[in-house]
Amino acid sequence: MLLHRTLFILILVLFSVQLPATDQHRHDSLKAQIEGDIADSIRMRILFDLAEEVGASDTLLSFSYLERGKEIAETLNDINGLGRYYKIDGKINARCGSYKEAILHYDRALACFNEADDQVNFFETIKDKGNVYLFQSEYTQAMNHYQTALDYYRRNNMVIGISRCLNNMGIIHKNRGDYVEALSVYQESVVYLDSVQDALDISQAFINMGNLFVLLGGYERALEYFGKALEIAERKNAQRTISLCLSNSGVIQNKIGNHDEALNLYQRSLKVSRSHNDPVQESNCLINIGTNYADMGEPEKGLEYVQQGMEIKIELGDERIISNCYIHLAVIHTMMEEYEKAIDLINRAIPHKKKLDDPDGLIRCYLGLGTIGVDQERYSEAKRMADMALEIAGEIRAMEYMAEGYLIKREIAVKRGDYRSAYKFAMQHHLYTDSLMDEATAKAAMEMEFRTRSKVLQQEIENLRIQSNLDQLLVRKRTLVFHTSLVIVSVLLLGLILVLYFMRRHKNTSLKLEEKNLVITKQNLKLDHVNKTKDRMMSIIAHDLRGPIGNQLTAVEVLNRIEGDDKVEIDRKRLLGNLKNSASYSLELLENLLHWSRLDEGASNYHPEEVKLNTLVSNCLSLYSESAKSKELEFIKKIDGTITCYADKIMMETIYRNLISNAIKFSNPGGTITIGLSSVDGMTHFRISDQGIGMTEEEAHKVTLNGGVSRRGTANEKGAGMGLTLVREFTKLHNGKLSITSEQGKGSTFEVVIPCIN
Repeated sequence: MLLHRTLFILILVLFSVQLPATDQHRHDSLKAQIEGDIADSIRMRILFDLAEEVGASDTLLSFSYLERGKEIAETLNDINGLGRYYKIDGKINARCGSYKEAILHYDRALACFNEADDQVNFFETIKDKGNVYLFQSEYTQAMNHYQTALDYYRRNNMVIGISRCLNNMGIIHKNRGDYVEALSVYQESVVYLDSVQDALDISQAFINMGNLFVLLGGYERALEYFGKALEIAERKNAQRTISLCLSNSGVIQNKIGNHDEALNLYQRSLKVSRSHNDPVQESNCLINIGTNYADMGEPEKGLEYVQQGMEIKIELGDERIISNCYIHLAVIHTMMEEYEKAIDLINRAIPHKKKLDDPDGLIRCYLGLGTIGVDQERYSEAKRMADMALEIAGEIRAMEYMAEGYLIKREIAVKRGDYRSAYKFAMQHHLYTDSLMDEATAKAAMEMEFRTRSKVLQQEIENLRIQSNLDQLLVRKRTLVFHTSLVIVSVLLLGLILVLYFMRRHKNTSLKLEEKNLVITKQNLKLDHVNKTKDRMMSIIAHDLRGPIGNQLTAVEVLNRIEGDDKVEIDRKRLLGNLKNSASYSLELLENLLHWSRLDEGASNYHPEEVKLNTLVSNCLSLYSESAKSKELEFIKKIDGTITCYADKIMMETIYRNLISNAIKFSNPGGTITIGLSSVDGMTHFRISDQGIGMTEEEAHKVTLNGGVSRRGTANEKGAGMGLTLVREFTKLHNGKLSITSEQGKGSTFEVVIPCIN
């Protein structure tokens, strides 16, 4: 790699010259700054500015500045600075034709800018990398890179970036033959540039538009755009743009036969390109001067200049222009009637043009072979080459080449004596050529020429006219049939649309009826469920509440009757205790009935809030302390401090109350009940264990599945079978889980686990 870089620098030193006076003054000013007492970060930035500024004129000095800047960037560990180093290095390599090196350095720059999150430089490098692909004629790759950069510039309203991407995309459209698209893109670029008054970029857009009109044969429009660009470039002293405008104007003067004026413009362009050390433009000027000398009748002098330009192109590695040089040399050798040498050069150019996807170059190759075929009287081969050229020229709408192709076919037809075809090809040539004669004069001249060559031409023309009339009559008949068919098809289509409309309307009506029936069915099912719930509630009220309330009334009557009668001996304490138990059971049953009646409302009755669960458990235990004491039961509490949870307070209280009530109800006198409350990994665990009668595995499964069954307690306490149903449903509303562990005769353990946000 080091050897490659050394050789590359040795080649580039050939193009190193002194900077113009104004640029030299700025260069000296920046150079003085970097030798002064400034921060390393500022020194690095100035070194990179200098490297970028002198990159086109003094490559050795540019690389020297780059390496000094890179050393500082590495010392400071400045990723953005390293990115700029690789970006400038890639730009110098690209300018001098070392495209693989340029791509490599641009990729390194992109990695640095991405790491430094420098979006502006990142997408600027994307655009520069697209330029390399454009230079290599890899249009798809280039277009993808330009589009990526353009999207970023549009999002951030960066007008200069937008216009430059559009200009380069226009070049690709032009090279592909999409002239309308290319012109549209160039014009859009100028609109953007007008908004910021960027004169130099506007001049480049004008040059691109002029080049497009050259391909279309619109030489006056092309000269107009080149003139506008030259005026801007001279005002801004933009030497490279001045050289381009002069050279392109010379191409047009050459095409219209003003060879002396073309030579003057080429020589002026060459002088400017050499003054600002632009080897690319210098080689282009030498090639143009050579072809112009050949057109002026000095082919030997033309060969000399074209070969000089080609040598520079070979050093730069510009494959497109090298293959163009083969074509230019072939044309000159054809003028000198050195046909074999010309054919060899064209055959060397064709593979390059196919590889580069260069339709313009391929057309010139085929036209050159066609011309040589005519000169050598190989008419079949010449016709085949002309047809191939015309096919490609038609695809890219290159009128100048189409005119030349039809001229070759006209010469072949004339030499074969096929005057009818010759006339047709001459008309086609006249249609596309940029002639100073008006159409009527040109047509009359051609008719006189061909009338002397064939007596039957008039009859052939008449036959063509009659055939044309017959064709017009046939077209009219076909048009009538077409219109009739169109009316019939329209009527059928309208009928089909109406049928589809009414079918769709009927379908929509049916769907609405089905939806209404479904709603009614759902409402009936819900009403049926409500009725069943009501019936069960009425059954419980009639059966389970009637007994306790009757017992309460009996106890009250007994107490009322014996009040003040000391002779009646009765255990008042036991009677009052039974009365209290009966009232507590009635109250519990009523509360459960209330919750059960609202259970169907589900989430609509769920109102979470911040609740201290340890306080809630303590309150429930206090509520049942007397019931536990009457059975001589001991509560063992295992509560881990204060546990706060976001939950529905009423539902959680119902869960705890029913589980504590069940534990007391089914515990044997003198036993213990263990209550645990803890929080683990965001989950709240409430566990209550008793030493009561327990359940079978079948009963435990039934409780988990359906909510519970009605059983009497160890003290003959009654139950309605709703408590565990409420526990199961309220746990589910909290996205929790109820688990039961029980063994008959040894007791049961109920655990409720719910997710909790503290």
